[in-house]
Amino acid sequence: MSFGSRLEAIAKWVPAGKSIVDVGTDHAYLPTLLVRQGKTNFAIAGDIAAGPCQAAQNTIDTFEMKEFITVRQGDGLKIVAPGEVDVIIIAGMGAGSMIEILENSLPTAEAAERIILQPMNGASSLRIWAVRHGWKIVAEDLVEDAGIIYEIIILERGSEKEYPEVFYEIGPRLLEAGNVLLARHIQRLIDHYEKLLSSMGKSEQAKVSEKYRLFSKLKKDLEAIAHGDKG
Repeated sequence: MSFGSRLEAIAKWVPAGKSIVDVGTDHAYLPTLLVRQGKTNFAIAGDIAAGPCQAAQNTIDTFEMKEFITVRQGDGLKIVAPGEVDVIIIAGMGAGSMIEILENSLPTAEAAERIILQPMNGASSLRIWAVRHGWKIVAEDLVEDAGIIYEIIILERGSEKEYPEVFYEIGPRLLEAGNVLLARHIQRLIDHYEKLLSSMGKSEQAKVSEKYRLFSKLKKDLEAIAHGDKG
């Protein structure tokens, strides 16, 4: 069974021999993949809803993983005790939901050795929140799956310098590493702000707003980096 390049890319950032929790696990494919790779022998598959928990249990039963993976139903990281797992994984949801989950269980989040996040949107706000709350962005990755480019952010406790706004948009480690998908990632961000500005430009009130000025600057800064100027 193929688990897809997105989950494969997330699994790559889990150090071997670590216990993990997969928040919002859905079918528990990621914990199953990690056990099959020999990276973990203790995983918690968590979800807030009963349906995904049952789907996760079905996967665990199918792959005979019940010795290694436990399903827990509950809200975010509240299903995990501080220090119970080494690695926290939250994938496939918006940045706002991820921040809420981490803030609601800070002792558990801070006790983990590593947090791996794969936001579906709002990655810049997630980076800003992490840096300002005592996490270092140790690595970032881009992966394409079914024609969609996904961002992966890896955090560990530690100090991180503040960056210009545009660096949070792109990802400071992505800029450093020069991922093969980086140019497309930056162009996607440019296109996003182009659409926002085009829509806002239809309103004279919106055109004189602080948000319009911010979006214009971000688009300009992104275009500069796309043309080789990294500041």
